[in-house]
Amino acid sequence: MAHPKVTVLMSVFNGAKYLPVAIESILGQSFADFEFLIIDDGSTDDSVSLIEGYRDPRIRLVRNERNLGLAASLNLGLEIARGEYVARMDDDDISRPERLACQVGFMDAHPAVGVCGSWVRVFPGFDDYIWKFAASSEDIRCRLFYKVGVAHPAVMLRKKPFAEHSLFYDPAYRAAQDYELWGRAIRQMEFANVQRVLLDYRIGQGEAAARNAARQMESVAPLRLQRLHELGVEPTPEQQQLHETIMNDLLPADEGALAQAEVWLLQLEAANRKSRVYPELLFARHMCYLWFEFCCRSSDAGVCSWERYSRSPLFTRAPYSLLERVRFAGAWLARRLKRKGSSSGRQKERMYDRQ
Repeated sequence: MAHPKVTVLMSVFNGAKYLPVAIESILGQSFADFEFLIIDDGSTDDSVSLIEGYRDPRIRLVRNERNLGLAASLNLGLEIARGEYVARMDDDDISRPERLACQVGFMDAHPAVGVCGSWVRVFPGFDDYIWKFAASSEDIRCRLFYKVGVAHPAVMLRKKPFAEHSLFYDPAYRAAQDYELWGRAIRQMEFANVQRVLLDYRIGQGEAAARNAARQMESVAPLRLQRLHELGVEPTPEQQQLHETIMNDLLPADEGALAQAEVWLLQLEAANRKSRVYPELLFARHMCYLWFEFCCRSSDAGVCSWERYSRSPLFTRAPYSLLERVRFAGAWLARRLKRKGSSSGRQKERMYDRQ
């Protein structure tokens, strides 16, 4: 296939365990005009033989002579992809049958959008939790100040602007490569998320997952520091540590931490009002969201009440309508009730937000 509409790009390294279901979810797409570019990154398990067992002509297997890492493998894929669009896919996830058709339709209808993600369902064992991402580019940009704004394995990229602006993954990052790339790419193009689930996102568990989460946090910290500098904030080492603790949702639930979090988030809000790096109202909403998340968790320990949360300027000055404020109150009550019945809820939310 010389000129497919889409290149589905997957990097594989010892992924035999879940590889068949991932491959078959792509081959079963309702949209058929694609090549399936699989970069084997030096696997030593049965990954290559499994891939070669498929006789679908759309599969294009490229083998690295040695393990180069995810960033280098994806960069190779971006360079040799033949499609107008490049859809990312991981070797252990599952694309819904309508994924490519839906994203191609969206990208065709929105030529300014260079990166299109979607909602994802997180599994296994997380009660069908749906990780929802904002629709608009400016909302996603505000989110990128502190966390990812699109799910990496669910994105579709427009190849032309990435090539024109030499936008590739930075191999220096062994983790959080996407977060680093999106920070550069959103300066050159618009981002969007289709407001529906198009991918089932497998979250690992156990020691390997814990090590990966630690690598993610270590890689993200200097990128968040860059964003603080762009905002005009020059944090002390103590302030940077506080910032990371808040953004990773690891702040202890006590009165002192609550006060520190409020002061810091108000400082960030004020810095943005001065620098105007992000849309003021949207940024204020994001700071209020972070305040809401921390207060909800602190309420479990009896540290924060609805009254304490809602009296903060982070909430009173946030651009919310009366209906939205009522919904916040309802969400607070629902979270409190849900957490009484499940002790794992906050743990899984932190896991998703570290990605």
